[in-house]
Amino acid sequence: MAIDSAVTMKRILRFAIGLLVNVFILFILVKVFAFGFSFAYDVFASNNCKDKSDTKVVTVTVLPDSSIKDVCETLDDAGVVKNAYALMVRIRIGSYAAKIKPGTYEIAPSYTNDEIITIITGGTLDSDSKKSGDNK
Repeated sequence: MAIDSAVTMKRILRFAIGLLVNVFILFILVKVFAFGFSFAYDVFASNNCKDKSDTKVVTVTVLPDSSIKDVCETLDDAGVVKNAYALMVRIRIGSYAAKIKPGTYEIAPSYTNDEIITIITGGTLDSDSKKSGDNK
């Protein structure tokens, strides 16, 4: 009788540990997929901006011979982008890397990634846009 009890206890313990391991793996997978979805949204969403209500314009300087990483880190340090790495991917995917122009720009956290890319590549925002930011 005692042997049956020990075997049953081992089975229960093995089942409980296996269940905990599976729950932990499931939790990690959910977190990884949530992070991946959030990052993809930051890269591809057209209305993605850091803070829609913050219209305070910040002056950002893009130096000559700056890499994409340097430009995105400068924008992140200035507090105008939500995710510098997502902006880097967006610039790479859109082939905007060679179009970035050095200069001083006025950019607000309410600008979307597309608007920021338009500004730093020397373009201007649409006239019907409520925001204004031009290359100085």
